[in-house]
Amino acid sequence: MADYKRILVVITPHREDQPALERAVFLAKQYNAELVLGCSMYNRSIEKASEITNQSSEQLKQTLIDDQKQVMTRLVTTLGLSKETKSIVTWHKKWYKGVIDIAIGNDCDLIIKETSHYKKTVRNLFTPDHWNLLRCSPLNVLMVKNHEWTNSGNIVSAISLDDGDSQHKCLSKSVATEGLQMANMFNANLHFVNTISKAPLHIAVEKSDFDPEKINRRLQQKHTTDLVQLASQINAKNVNVIVEEGVPGKLVPKICENLNAQCLILGSVGRKGIDAALLGNTAEYIIDKLDCDTLVVKT
Repeated sequence: MADYKRILVVITPHREDQPALERAVFLAKQYNAELVLGCSMYNRSIEKASEITNQSSEQLKQTLIDDQKQVMTRLVTTLGLSKETKSIVTWHKKWYKGVIDIAIGNDCDLIIKETSHYKKTVRNLFTPDHWNLLRCSPLNVLMVKNHEWTNSGNIVSAISLDDGDSQHKCLSKSVATEGLQMANMFNANLHFVNTISKAPLHIAVEKSDFDPEKINRRLQQKHTTDLVQLASQINAKNVNVIVEEGVPGKLVPKICENLNAQCLILGSVGRKGIDAALLGNTAEYIIDKLDCDTLVVKT
């Protein structure tokens, strides 16, 4: 992971357990980083209630903000951190924008938030908050599932290989480097994972000399060589390289499950607008299928 100096952990209001906070405290101690507890709040009923005057509405919002800040201030006293820890509460109609404002306003370089699985029917009705955060955050985001990290575990870097795209090349190197730093910090095993698409079978029908299996083997060998070279470039030793044929959204979660991975690291170019709404991001699909933490590295 990068040399994080200030970490924002997103606090979920009205909850006793805070998995993201536990992970944030753990990482803050590892990095000797400052921790910022942030909470973005909004209550539609207060904004829409016609019987509440503007002045009363503002007073009620401030009361809710003050109450939440008191809860977070009490949390801070139980964390046992040596560095100063801030508690910040903001009121924002769009939750994820409130979180990003807190992060940028306090010079944070990592956002940590808990996440959970969403059913397909739910995802079709609305965009989960953490997906909006992933799309819009300019900072790296660690999505936390409720499980513990241990030494000598498995760290997986999902690396995209695109010869014609300099942005993806730079991102892939960042993903690999993050994986190496995390593996070194936690004495973990590092795995570089890549997937390849199957050669189109219809070409084999049209051209008798076309051998899809041979093409797939060559492509798999090339990607394996490229990942080994990438590991050499960043001085990563004893990296387990995995290149398999299939769809990333299905293969990567399966590989992580088989390895019992502690954390998956992947990159996101942050697609927005209509493209994001209609197509979604592979990163988001993978995160929703995982049972381990996911560090999303941004360009």
